[in-house]
Amino acid sequence: MKQFFRQRFLPSLRAMKKCKAMFLISAVFIVIWLMYLALSPTKIIAVHISDGAARIVLENPPLTRRTKILWWKQNAEMLRQQYNIPIIHTDGYFYVSVWDFADGYKEEEDKDRLCFEDMPEPRNCIEKEWVMTVQRLVSTKRITFDIGNDSYEMLPDGRLRKRHFTWTVR
Repeated sequence: MKQFFRQRFLPSLRAMKKCKAMFLISAVFIVIWLMYLALSPTKIIAVHISDGAARIVLENPPLTRRTKILWWKQNAEMLRQQYNIPIIHTDGYFYVSVWDFADGYKEEEDKDRLCFEDMPEPRNCIEKEWVMTVQRLVSTKRITFDIGNDSYEMLPDGRLRKRHFTWTVR
């Protein structure tokens, strides 16, 4: 009976221990990688302005919705002083898009890349790695943040409210 038990269950126990060890090693690697990403400082590479809109190119952009909005709030005054953005139109509207620098400037080639007219060719484009859009709407005079599929509106007291849209198709 004892021999039967060893032959039947011992190999599966060894495999289970190996599986647990691999899982633990993978989990540790993932935690280290996420900490590296989270602790890498966000750096402004460039600000490109065209047609009254500003495009900010970042290295190591914030990872979460919360930290993206926090980055904007913490850097809004510096952006105003150093880069004169956002460019506010006469009706109070402004538009700023934020992009991930990722692999750096590239040639346009036949790919769908975001190219900047204020830079000399050929290496004046980046991959379209959109981070967020910040704009002030004319209708509400409030600042909105578009991040992923969500949109947030900053209320006069500084709190954020998620905007909900309803669409009707006619």
